[in-house]
Amino acid sequence: MRSRPLDTDVAVWSTYRAILDSMGGPARLERALEMSESVREIRLDGILARNPGFTRRQAILRVIEEDYGVVLPEAR
Repeated sequence: MRSRPLDTDVAVWSTYRAILDSMGGPARLERALEMSESVREIRLDGILARNPGFTRRQAILRVIEEDYGVVLPEAR
């Protein structure tokens, strides 16, 4: 993303871009994967908080259903 998000200060955005520019490809990929995993965990935590009776597997199945429209069986 090259354009600055509207909720981000110019100085903060410049610092962020400088950090990204200083990283090599492998480091950037690693950070991106870490952030993706963090977002996934936050989403699962939210589903579990809204559905106290859900197991982690049920929360994952809900994400799959919401994202792909596919309803998978709960039993293994």
